[in-house]
Amino acid sequence: MFRIDSIPEAAAQGSVKEVYDEMKNSLGMVPNVFKALSLFSEGLKLYVAMFKGTMFADTKLTRAVKEMIASTVSRINQCDYCLGHHKNFMTQYGISPAVSEQVVNDPQSAEISDAEKRLLAYVEKVTRHAYKVTDADVEGLKEIGWTHEQILEATLVASLFNSINRFADALGVQPEA
Repeated sequence: MFRIDSIPEAAAQGSVKEVYDEMKNSLGMVPNVFKALSLFSEGLKLYVAMFKGTMFADTKLTRAVKEMIASTVSRINQCDYCLGHHKNFMTQYGISPAVSEQVVNDPQSAEISDAEKRLLAYVEKVTRHAYKVTDADVEGLKEIGWTHEQILEATLVASLFNSINRFADALGVQPEA
């Protein structure tokens, strides 16, 4: 299942079992990407807290926009595991399957708002060349209506998924059965 050992659900104890139970309650399953972290229980707890606080919390960005960001980052990074999940989550949170496919293939020609296209272009720049993001990039987002909080949140979601994509791919995380 992974390139390293992990703790199966049936063998989980202590804080790992608590996290697994929490994931099962909120998602109906324990995603393999989190099982891959199970040997480092503190890291597992931190990542799940960051993930839930970023993706599940009622914040300034809608869950659909967060899923577009997660899918865009995962596509750029070629993380098939994350892309599959978050493409499905886009449809679960109100984006049609056709538009979800468009966002994955080419967000700039997708049937989404111009503001969303600009935000996804920003996310792409953060993913590919964060050091090249300029004041003008952020000002451009503010000029079309994105708030400071939304820009911060988009940057955080992009950063989180850049991290998740990298450890999922490096550890060989495969889709759940």
